[in-house]
Amino acid sequence: MANPRPLDLDALRLSGIAKGLISSISDIDDHNFLARGLQSVPVPLQSRMARKYIDRYNQKKTGSQFRANTWLRRTIARLKPRFGVLFSITQNMPLPWHILSSIEKTKKHAGTLAMECVQIALDVSEEHQRLSYEKIVRLTYEAVADHAKSFGVNVPFYNMREDDLPPACFEIALLKMHCDKWWARQLKTLRKQFLELLEIATGQVGKDLYHDKNSKKPKRRGISPYSSKQAQREFSFAQASGRQFLEMMELQSSDGDVIDLIEAVKSGMANPANRRNELMLRIRETEELADEMGYVAMFYTITCPARFHANASTWDGSTPKDAQNYLTTTWARARSKLNRRGLKYFGVRVVEPHADGCPHWHMMLFMPKNKLQEINAILRWYFIQEDKSELYDRYGPELTRAKVFNKFVDINTHGTHIKTVEACVKYRAHTEKTHLFKLYKQKRSAWGFAKKKANEVAIQRNKEEAEKAKAENREPKKFKAKNHKAPTKFYRTFSPRFDAVKLDKSKGSAAAYIAKYISKNIDGYMLTDHVDAETGENLQEQANPVLAWASTWNIRQFQFQGSPSVTVYRELRRMRTAVKDEVIEPIRHAADTANWKDYVKLQGGMCIGRAANFKSMYEDTPMGNDYAEVVRRIKGVVTNIDYKAVLTRLFNNVHNVTDATSLKTRLIEWTRQLKGTAEKLAAKASTNVGAADLSWSSGNNCTPIAVGSSAELLLDMVGCDEKEIMQAKKDLIAGKRIAVNGQTYVVQDGVLQIWDEKAQIKEQRRQSIESMAHNEAQNDVILSSDSAPSQCNHMLYSFTEAQMALLDQGNTVICNGRVYFTKGLDLYSFEKLYLEQPKVAIKIQVTEKHYQAAREQYDLANQYAAIDGRLLPNSTKFKKGHADVIGDLEMARLVLAGEATAISDNDWWALDMMA
Repeated sequence: MANPRPLDLDALRLSGIAKGLISSISDIDDHNFLARGLQSVPVPLQSRMARKYIDRYNQKKTGSQFRANTWLRRTIARLKPRFGVLFSITQNMPLPWHILSSIEKTKKHAGTLAMECVQIALDVSEEHQRLSYEKIVRLTYEAVADHAKSFGVNVPFYNMREDDLPPACFEIALLKMHCDKWWARQLKTLRKQFLELLEIATGQVGKDLYHDKNSKKPKRRGISPYSSKQAQREFSFAQASGRQFLEMMELQSSDGDVIDLIEAVKSGMANPANRRNELMLRIRETEELADEMGYVAMFYTITCPARFHANASTWDGSTPKDAQNYLTTTWARARSKLNRRGLKYFGVRVVEPHADGCPHWHMMLFMPKNKLQEINAILRWYFIQEDKSELYDRYGPELTRAKVFNKFVDINTHGTHIKTVEACVKYRAHTEKTHLFKLYKQKRSAWGFAKKKANEVAIQRNKEEAEKAKAENREPKKFKAKNHKAPTKFYRTFSPRFDAVKLDKSKGSAAAYIAKYISKNIDGYMLTDHVDAETGENLQEQANPVLAWASTWNIRQFQFQGSPSVTVYRELRRMRTAVKDEVIEPIRHAADTANWKDYVKLQGGMCIGRAANFKSMYEDTPMGNDYAEVVRRIKGVVTNIDYKAVLTRLFNNVHNVTDATSLKTRLIEWTRQLKGTAEKLAAKASTNVGAADLSWSSGNNCTPIAVGSSAELLLDMVGCDEKEIMQAKKDLIAGKRIAVNGQTYVVQDGVLQIWDEKAQIKEQRRQSIESMAHNEAQNDVILSSDSAPSQCNHMLYSFTEAQMALLDQGNTVICNGRVYFTKGLDLYSFEKLYLEQPKVAIKIQVTEKHYQAAREQYDLANQYAAIDGRLLPNSTKFKKGHADVIGDLEMARLVLAGEATAISDNDWWALDMMA
């Protein structure tokens, strides 16, 4: 074409960002090439691919444009086979892309969805107001739940909606769906998993190693195994943010002891080292118990059908969570079958991902030796049922041929006869399996011949020995046939899906065998010299991607099978001193000395289930949270004397406890508060200085005029010298407040006011709300101006490599009169301020909306102060330019903005999450 013309971008199916990036290319051929390529890609992926193309295109190297075009062509060719899956994923997007791509917008959208649910509830209740309350609640729940389910969130009681549930269940669910905080939590998980699914679908998660000729080391082509780089960054940021929060808080006991919250967390199971040590202890002593019982160990590797694997050509867009649900559902069916057959087993299960993110299981199970084949057959049958044909297809196409064989024919009058028939049968000829099967038959035949020969030799020797012994008048010796090991099938149709290996004790213990998998999925401890079979890289370096994978998809990594409750074990370990109760003391001592084997025996042994001798003791609080749910808090340990449990233990002939007794392990109540609060309260209690001596907001409106009668002030200042009294009067005239003996003195409208504690709190609230409302109005004015930071991800392509390096280091870049900086994964900018060109002052107008927001923030801060036992909210304390202790007002602002989690007296740290 002599004079090529640029394509009309508006006529193509392109996103706005993609159009802007395409327009930045001046070369018409490259412009059209990029436009045609991107229009075949799903819209949410266009901007990402366009940015990567622009980065390669603008490199200051020879041939960068050619390499960019080559990269785009290869990328589209690689993704083309799964375009159908990609379009299906993007069409089922729970929220619009402009919302889902931003953390802040997703948080704000939670309030919109909560209001929509409230409006639906009002419409339904108004439409059916003549019905009974129970029917209105059910109809309202169904309407709101259907609306919420369309966004892909987990609606409470949705799977049980057809059951005869009480109205209280529907009320709880409606309260949750009307809450913006509940929606924010749901959307956070939804966004995280959907973005990770897009990363998997576009090939950003996988193996893809190649050998670098220059460095002579394996390298990765810009992708990450197990989880994407974005998921790993968000996980690391969440870990750092959580740790920073823990370092800012402290715990104060009812006895007055104060410890740092971070130290309490380190001493519990949240510490990876503690979690790993406990897991290895339980596995090692479980193996010792199995040895005492005469059980054998089997190691199983179980994975999913090909449709769950993103690197397979038959992938249907399933997520790792879908794959985990398949495995757990199939295991539940197999476990039920084992229980119906009365088969005993126990052990541990470890979940870890393949390089493409699809989970697979490693299970170490102990079982009776004579039941091994039966358990293997049952597990194998269940785990290869789905898509079984793909296992056979590995050995070639299925063909049909004619075959003559004998068949039993039932004849009513003449009995059953054998008839020679000819029919078509299916077979797979000239395949790998056929060849392997022939080899196996040859070895099996040779083994049978050798076994027969050995038996004949043994019979002949025993015959000769019997004649010789008879002649010598003695007992004959018995000669056994030489043992020939039978050949095993070195091909298994089910091996890609289900693999079972019997552990050989001579080669190592079961605990040592599974230790690598446990360490890899926690912290990579002692794996420096080990290589990952999935990726070929160092196992210690794979710990963080695996943790990010488990966090993103909410997958439980470790679970014991047939083991007594570990919660009871941990509760008993809280009691470090002996107790007088003779029933509980033995098991408490076993737990305290980390003797898991004795603890299991005292519980009633393995596979005891709910019939264990001891169980957790809970305290139920009706209407215990914002959703009117019953909140259960663990308080200790109690004996299980239910008659069914006692009979089960009696029938199994195990340790049986029949006395009703309990042990309370939560003897001390702990209060969480900002670090330094206890020290501040102690200092406050040792002096007469009241709340009025704390710093007040600027802008005191008290009129500095002469004081009226000061008799009461003089009475309160008995013992002070004349100089101190004159200084107090001078301060009052200057508009200051004076705190004496718990009362505050202030001059207002020329009259000396005396405030008691209640009046002080009221005045503090009024002035704080007024100040915060003014600040809110000022912020609105700033946000509406050009000086407010705004998101501008589309500008990323316009920076040089040096400028991008500065942004990555957390610095700012000034370009075209604007200041650019990064926040998380997004780019922001604001207008640069020029002092030589001052702007006209903007008038600030405080409205009722600002006062309402200020009241809400102050009241929430007041609640936090009440939780910590304070009358007034405190302020943020700074140390060396950084926030040392976050105040109640700042915490309330962060919570209302969705940047922090609300504080309540029902938080995780009070629910068995610390040692």
